[in-house]
Amino acid sequence: MANYNPNRLMEMAKQKNILDVASSLGLELKRAGDQYVWIEHPSFKINPRKNTFSWYSKGNELRNQDVIKMVEVINNMSFKEALHYLLETEAGVFDGAKIPKKEPFIYRVREANTFDYARKYLREERGLSDETIDFFLNKGIMVQGIHKDFDTGKTEPMIVFKHVDIEGKIVGGARQGIWYNKQLYPEKGRLKKTLYNSEGTSGVIVDIGDKAQFSKATPENPFTVYAFEAPIDMMSYYELHKNQLTNCRLVAMNGLNKGIISRAVVEALCADKSYVKKIEEKVSADRWLQKIDDLAGSTGVRHEKLKIVLALDNDAAKFNPERGKIERPAKDFYNSFGINNIDVIPHFPKCHEGMKKNDWNDELKFQKGLLKGIEATASLQQMINNVQDVTTKDLAAIQR
Repeated sequence: MANYNPNRLMEMAKQKNILDVASSLGLELKRAGDQYVWIEHPSFKINPRKNTFSWYSKGNELRNQDVIKMVEVINNMSFKEALHYLLETEAGVFDGAKIPKKEPFIYRVREANTFDYARKYLREERGLSDETIDFFLNKGIMVQGIHKDFDTGKTEPMIVFKHVDIEGKIVGGARQGIWYNKQLYPEKGRLKKTLYNSEGTSGVIVDIGDKAQFSKATPENPFTVYAFEAPIDMMSYYELHKNQLTNCRLVAMNGLNKGIISRAVVEALCADKSYVKKIEEKVSADRWLQKIDDLAGSTGVRHEKLKIVLALDNDAAKFNPERGKIERPAKDFYNSFGINNIDVIPHFPKCHEGMKKNDWNDELKFQKGLLKGIEATASLQQMINNVQDVTTKDLAAIQR
């Protein structure tokens, strides 16, 4: 009699092709480099090479999970129910040998000779000063480019925020549209895409201070990494807090991604690429931060020379009926960050009167008096409050 493997059904389910299963679950995906992103939830990413998914805004428990876990989460099923779903679905079997090797990133941006449209947009639409714009221009992390829509053949100006590695090589980037077109870009109103095949754990990096001194930090003057969801939030935060920013690295994640922060720390503390390679012989750069935190936890020693500030959006609370709970992506990201032996400090812009949410660019515009809609809402609310106060006083007088 053949030996019975009690895990056989589970292994069969795990071998289902994750992209096929995602399609059967109704997930609308778009390709982003070597991964696929769920359009409805951009922090949900599928790695077809590993047949796994990660939902970065949901915390560590949903990182690098298998196809069974994906069905559990999306369909709100038990493990047993997810197992039966997968065994009954017609999804293909995962075959790692058939997945093409990741192509190297090639920077193909058609750069403009000027920064005129981009400067006008950043100054007039985003409220940034020329001084701030020039600071980031001089860092070499942004250019004005020309985006071509291959379906229509039309072109438009855009800002490209470059992802640069420790050697100064461009390994990815993010495109930010300048012209508003709700019909063409119904979700955001403007072009917002990563450059094709960008490295998954690369971000927009800006150093303040001498990089050579980062590794010489002390508990009294720790090396600090400030993490942002988007490059323009990073620029806005800099303008608001530049007098307090010293001996630090700013990193824009283009979303919420702990691996990008980890890699940014590694490359900041390493002298050159050879040191990074030595580290990656033991642990990947995107997992290094968690690794050293775990080691510190086992030895009881805190890393006091490093500090991480999560300068993220103050999101409006939304109820997720599938998970049966209220979610705030950025705050959930902080709460599930999972680092216990390094100072991780949240910094969310507060919501002012009339606001249900806020981000660092809106905070900059608010402080400059540029959020007219918010002012109008606040004025209307104040008028309502005044009327209510008067009505309450009148009722009290009548009742006497």
